Amino acid sequence: MLTLALSWSIWIVAWLVTGRPATTTASTGMVGAVYAGAFAPGIAAALLSAMSPVGSLKEWLRGFVRARCGWRAYAAALLPLPLALLLLTFVLDYEPRLEGLHGQPVVLLYLTTFPVSIFNGLATALMGAGPLGEEGGWRGYLLPRLLEQGGEARASLIIGVIWALWHLPIMAMFGDWRSGVPFLTYVPLYTAGIIGLSFCMSRVWVIGGGSLIPCIWLHGLVNAVGGVAFDHRLWTSRWSAEAGTVHFAVATAATAALLAVARRRRSTKPARTQ
Repeated sequence: MLTLALSWSIWIVAWLVTGRPATTTASTGMVGAVYAGAFAPGIAAALLSAMSPVGSLKEWLRGFVRARCGWRAYAAALLPLPLALLLLTFVLDYEPRLEGLHGQPVVLLYLTTFPVSIFNGLATALMGAGPLGEEGGWRGYLLPRLLEQGGEARASLIIGVIWALWHLPIMAMFGDWRSGVPFLTYVPLYTAGIIGLSFCMSRVWVIGGGSLIPCIWLHGLVNAVGGVAFDHRLWTSRWSAEAGTVHFAVATAATAALLAVARRRRSTKPARTQ
């Protein structure tokens, strides 16, 4: 509730003060407010950790600097989702807009767009408020506490619903944020995608032993890919903007399923004999 109160207050007040803009980039003040509100989950987590038993805040902060968390955590964060998105563009007949290639071979778009998003994701993670501001709250604070009360699937579902609903004011106020998709259509589709992503994030956090670094990078990757995957400015297709939102949800669900299968295989793999 603290996170919702902080973020929603910042966003709604700024929206009213700046004249109820229709887009997120309509004014510098609104851009700053969106950015500031995105730090609320982390701020709330820091405050609650500081009020918890001694050592809670230190443990929370340690998640941001635990870089040595194993190659599997980074691989799980950076490979399955871009590959799922790339595969879907082929399967669903998304074709690159040739005018955006400036005479370069079409294959270059496929070979660079999604792989490059991994590195763009790193830049977005470092500069964007979403990855740094949110992950301290969703995965750094809320996830470990939910895992103490139940299983990973339950925790992922709860966080996914909260995470999606946290975006409600932004979705309602700015049509460009939802790519022009009607609000009542976009909310359930977006929620489905966020829930799938929440399952992915939880698995990455567990694989990384509580490190937030691969989670932050994955969050940055999603933000970087969000403006590329199934975007009609880059791809031509028979699909609508609403369908593009569905396709993104399918990609996150497929990624979550792949990580779950990998988890089961690893847990059932017989131990080596000495």
